[in-house]
Amino acid sequence: MTFLQFAIKNVQRNYKAYLAYFLSSTFSILVFFLFAVNLFHPMIGENFTSGPVHAVLSTGEVAISIFSLLFILYSVGTFLKMRSGEFGLLTILGATRKQLNRLILLENIIIGLAAMVTGITTGLFLSKYFLMFASMILEVPELEFYMPVKAIIFTITCFLIIFVLISILAPFAVRSKEIIELLKGNRKPKEPPKASIWLSIAGLILMAAGYIIVVLEMDIPFGYGVVAILVSAGTYLFYSQFSVFTLMRLTSLPTLFFRKTNLLWISDLVYRMKDNARLLFVVTITCALSFTTMATFFSVYQTVDEEYAKSYPIPFNYSSYSSDVQRENNLSLISSKLDEEGLSYRIVSVPFLEFDSDLSQKTGALSTQGYNRLAELLNREPLQLKSGEAIEVSTWTNKADSRITIQENETVHLGSDTLRLIGVVQDNIFPEGSFGNLYVLNDSDFEKQDSVLNKGVYYGYSVPDWTEASTAAEKISAQIGSDWDAFKYRSSPDWYQTDKLTYKLILFVGSFISIVFFIAAGSFIYFRFYTDVQEEKGKYRNLRKIGMTIREVKKIITVQLAILFFIPIFLATLHSVFALQLLQRLISVSIGSYASIILIFFLVAWFIYFLLLRPRYLRSLLEET
Repeated sequence: MTFLQFAIKNVQRNYKAYLAYFLSSTFSILVFFLFAVNLFHPMIGENFTSGPVHAVLSTGEVAISIFSLLFILYSVGTFLKMRSGEFGLLTILGATRKQLNRLILLENIIIGLAAMVTGITTGLFLSKYFLMFASMILEVPELEFYMPVKAIIFTITCFLIIFVLISILAPFAVRSKEIIELLKGNRKPKEPPKASIWLSIAGLILMAAGYIIVVLEMDIPFGYGVVAILVSAGTYLFYSQFSVFTLMRLTSLPTLFFRKTNLLWISDLVYRMKDNARLLFVVTITCALSFTTMATFFSVYQTVDEEYAKSYPIPFNYSSYSSDVQRENNLSLISSKLDEEGLSYRIVSVPFLEFDSDLSQKTGALSTQGYNRLAELLNREPLQLKSGEAIEVSTWTNKADSRITIQENETVHLGSDTLRLIGVVQDNIFPEGSFGNLYVLNDSDFEKQDSVLNKGVYYGYSVPDWTEASTAAEKISAQIGSDWDAFKYRSSPDWYQTDKLTYKLILFVGSFISIVFFIAAGSFIYFRFYTDVQEEKGKYRNLRKIGMTIREVKKIITVQLAILFFIPIFLATLHSVFALQLLQRLISVSIGSYASIILIFFLVAWFIYFLLLRPRYLRSLLEET
């Protein structure tokens, strides 16, 4: 028998041991291939090669390839740990380190090739439905099925590289171990777990510090990174120290510890919590990242209309200066195109002034009468000013990082006048960034201004159904021309459809990746339980011999499984709530209701996964006991 035949026979005889590794590899390849099918589709390449669609799909493909490498590497590490005894036996029989490394390499290639064939074949069957869904997302005619040769070659090339890298890295898991260590495998006697009360308290303090920074909106250097580090460090100490310390304290409470089966599951859980601290930490962070990413993308997508309505309070905007000789033609063009599309609208015209400014954008000014005409159209409160007074109006949407603050008796210099600021309007009334600063003046102060850079008239077209006005906006943009010295034309429908599509695609890719991460987190726990099956099976077999009933054994297993399964998900949910509150500061719309839907969805999915895993795990442990 050749060495290659030995490796093939080894895989065939121990297919149950290889199954989890094979399935995780197949799943990663399937996800990667489905994205590649969309990425290389002729219609997407023809229409979206240089736009955000291609960029988002490419970013998703890179993210999935990195995830695949880490996910498969973790899977093979678990897989090799299960086979420690086998490697020890081969070493006793005379196998050298070089031969063991070659065996691992060949087995990885065999499993990798089988996983690629299975993943790509499954992907070919599913790609039709994936393309149908993608066409709905991209709002294009149905993406026809094609033979994805480029996607197949790209997937095979990438995963051959990944499996070669894994084959190089995998032997390090067994290289430094002695024969006796390999033979013992997971059956090595465990040292009594130790936990420090001070490190336990430190873990809680670190997490609490991260939460407090978020709740109090403390402005500190590298704030987001600091919060992430504090919470991550606190989470690791929570599992490795606090949870172990708490369980050890329970053993000193006789009334609780010696009640029914508590002695068994608490004593065993102390060891399992210490052994699985890193795993639970990874699962918690992975789930938190998954929840936060999907909730954020879903919330942002659902609020695109609201964000645009704030950025462009009036959808169609035309600012005309004194040198604008095309004013009447352009205004007539805007009105005619809106009429052609059957869109109702209201027109408002307001004079404005521009002053020179140190900022890249000029400083603008409106009269009280002009502002109130716009405010009436937008159902906002009118302003009243006396001579010598001014009110500043935000030129950006009302976000935490763009809110205006003024000091008592603060003044502003406009032309030759010095005016006293008496208030602030935090909601913009012109399109975002139209001016560097914008002030409302008393009517008489406005009329007597003579040291100005420009005088102009603003025309706003309020269109209730502005989200349906993209066709009209395209026609206007194509014909109105561009002369920024004479006039400025801006409309929200021009950018709305493109951004809506981009956000929808980001939601699609982000949600897909989030679900993949979520499945991976569940797989990490499953792999860990699967690795410990043989050791646990022997333990419960001995418990049955000394008189413990099947019902009591099932109760112990279920309690331990539930604690190890649900603590990470609940802690991840808590992290996500504060992470979303932190992200809330970056956007002006509320994401709470949308985030709640996503979190409930993930919690229900995790509970269903637990219900599916529990009977399978019980069956594996209790067979032959």
